[in-house]
Amino acid sequence: MKENFFPFEFESGKTAACRYAEFGDDGNPPMLFIHGYGAMWQHWERNIAAFEGDHKIYALDLLGFGESEKPNARYGLSLWAQQIAAFSRFKNLRQMILVGHSMGAASSLWFANDHPESLLSLVLVDSSGIFPDEVGTFERLLYRAVGSPIIGEALFVLFANEFGARQSLSPTYLDQSHVTDELVAQFAKPLRSPGAIYAYLAPSRNPERFLLDQFPRPCRYGGNALIVWGAEDLAFPPAKVLPKFKEILPQAQTVVLPNARHCPHHEIAESFNAVLKEFLAETARC
Repeated sequence: MKENFFPFEFESGKTAACRYAEFGDDGNPPMLFIHGYGAMWQHWERNIAAFEGDHKIYALDLLGFGESEKPNARYGLSLWAQQIAAFSRFKNLRQMILVGHSMGAASSLWFANDHPESLLSLVLVDSSGIFPDEVGTFERLLYRAVGSPIIGEALFVLFANEFGARQSLSPTYLDQSHVTDELVAQFAKPLRSPGAIYAYLAPSRNPERFLLDQFPRPCRYGGNALIVWGAEDLAFPPAKVLPKFKEILPQAQTVVLPNARHCPHHEIAESFNAVLKEFLAETARC
């Protein structure tokens, strides 16, 4: 494993150093893993080990998260899709397998729509971007309140620690034994980085940049696609959200995994890895 940084020009004339990790040797289609909100590349550690023997693996820290720099930028799905594009050019990745979780999945979908020719396969894991219809007015107003300067900054200061990280992680796991002290510390550390508040509060301050409501249905990407979901996901229940993603990717295979909430790739890694391996084997035969 090697860790390094690459320069990402997130605005004209403004560049930030973004961390990435790479594994394995060249050969077979490369795989690029994109983490979700508040996470970092290490959230894929239980998966990377299962694929690095057959693929060159890359995993990014998105701008504003992990050990990547955290400037005051226009955070949103479009910006992170641009980061994925910049990294693919930096590493000359062609016909790659792109795997994204949650916000990283929505960003990967955005990239796929913009650059369909760059992908061999697209894999979305419990993607964000589309909310269930029953999200009410009160919840939306509360979400907006968190984004206000005074309330949002006060809450960030209060929860930018291990306690806050644990409170955020616990609802995303059915089996709480996976919410270890090590995982909590991993998620808490970036919260203390200079500028972390910009990315962490961006979804509530500018929610329109994180939604797929106006996304084309179907999208421009018509290649191999897999959508994986945790059956017990509380924020994005598969029965309500999956049909909407199928409108965007009608060709996608869908797999709902039992005994997992929002992070099936980490909570039930063995089952997730088996599903992904089977999908990649099927597409390789086609």
